[in-house]
Amino acid sequence: MPAVNCDLDHRIDHARGGPTTVENHAPLCRHHHLSKHGGGWRYAKTGRVAVDWVSPLGRTYRTGGSPTGEGLTGGRDPP
Repeated sequence: MPAVNCDLDHRIDHARGGPTTVENHAPLCRHHHLSKHGGGWRYAKTGRVAVDWVSPLGRTYRTGGSPTGEGLTGGRDPP
């Protein structure tokens, strides 16, 4: 999805003191943004392009790249 169609997410929530800076923003589609804020999901960048999403039950889903952040792995998006 092009970034122009995404929500800008504060990686560290603004309500918890996260700064409004380029380093603390990540483009998320509306579905994933709402899943983070209302559904109990969390995420962390694990490489240049890879992201690990963690479900409310603790299951991890890797999206966007390999563990080194190089290339695409074809990983599936979290539910």
